[in-house]
Amino acid sequence: GKRLPPSVFLLPPPPEEAAGPRPTLSLTCLARGFFPEAIDVQWQKNQENIGNSGNSGIQTSPPRRE
Repeated sequence: GKRLPPSVFLLPPPPEEAAGPRPTLSLTCLARGFFPEAIDVQWQKNQENIGNSGNSGIQTSPPRRE
């Protein structure tokens, strides 16, 4: 099949989470419409990959298929 790049959407945290007292927020990345189905998604900050390192305070959950 023909290779197709993903359409990528960054979804903000829910308003109740953003307005709450917790110092953390959830961001969601939605990637769809791509082929082949194998994909590697990485978060970046200032064009550098970030991940689940203890120093960054960032936690990334495993991708899920919808």
